[in-house]
Amino acid sequence: MARISIQNVAKKYGEGSGAHQALAGVSMEIADGEFVALLGPSGSGKTTILRAIAGLEKIDAGVIAIDGQVVSSPGLHVTPEERKVAVVFQNHALWPQMTVFDNVMFPLLVNAKRTGELELRVNEALDSVELEALKHRYPDQLSGGQKQRVALARAMVGHPRAILFDEPLASLDVELRRGMLRHIARARNPKISIVYVTHNQEEALALADRVAVLSEGRIEQLQTPMILSQEPVSRMVATFVGGRNILPATVVKTQGEHTVWLELNGYEFVARCQKQPATAKVWVSIQPSAFEVAGQGKGLNVRADYVFFQGDSYAMEGCCTALPETLLNIRLLLHEKPVVNGWKTLRITDAWVLPESRA
Repeated sequence: MARISIQNVAKKYGEGSGAHQALAGVSMEIADGEFVALLGPSGSGKTTILRAIAGLEKIDAGVIAIDGQVVSSPGLHVTPEERKVAVVFQNHALWPQMTVFDNVMFPLLVNAKRTGELELRVNEALDSVELEALKHRYPDQLSGGQKQRVALARAMVGHPRAILFDEPLASLDVELRRGMLRHIARARNPKISIVYVTHNQEEALALADRVAVLSEGRIEQLQTPMILSQEPVSRMVATFVGGRNILPATVVKTQGEHTVWLELNGYEFVARCQKQPATAKVWVSIQPSAFEVAGQGKGLNVRADYVFFQGDSYAMEGCCTALPETLLNIRLLLHEKPVVNGWKTLRITDAWVLPESRA
């Protein structure tokens, strides 16, 4: 049985011509202990799904069930408290007049009296996020990262069915974000499912067992990070996850069930495919890192319009002679900086034909 079951859920805000369809028939199953990230641009519906699971939003259609119990449907709405899920918000939602210890203790005191056993649970939760030494401080005495760790400890202490994260790292700088990723990864529990909302693809791919990419209230693709990165099902997923280049190409010949030879402006290259294309004209997606300098061999002639150093490599954006109106996103492992407005001949080392695409 799935820990969280979402079936054909729809949610609309407003009425008439000004109405916004936030969710349009969303379905997914989240297993016990599974970590699922909801990834998408602003307005894609990811936060609405999380709030609907938490009981903070009522739904217009469909069913949400937790551990087999229906908690949301058009005629039923179980309160957030009765759902036994915890939410970690971006703004931490800590009580300023309470110490760190009391903030973490608070959810345990809703239906129980303070006991030594509960205090032990709070100390264990604080220890798990390396904050036991700061338990007597108040929120205004903490850094942003420490506040987020308090919120994480408070979410874990009640042994919830699921923990729901609403863009928890959006306000943190790079170093604090990296540290919080470690703490969230350590919070994994085979009995607690995690739903994690973010617009940051690096967070989603690093943490999740599966990632749901959303657009306009629908799930474009729900897959493991590896498959999502290598085999996007649509242009939206290909460009949003990894900033892949989308280029038109012509099928030259097939090679087995999942490989084709493609041609672009006289340059032929191999591409992977879900199944053999039904048409000769296709769209192919190429990761920025799937280019290399061709040397004396054939390739695409690309002009380096913009060049950026990225620590271990150079990123460049430019146009190729075959597609002068298309700006390519390319990452090259080079010892020397490419000359701006200079030309390079590049080979494609990996490519993926978008399913059922037609150029």
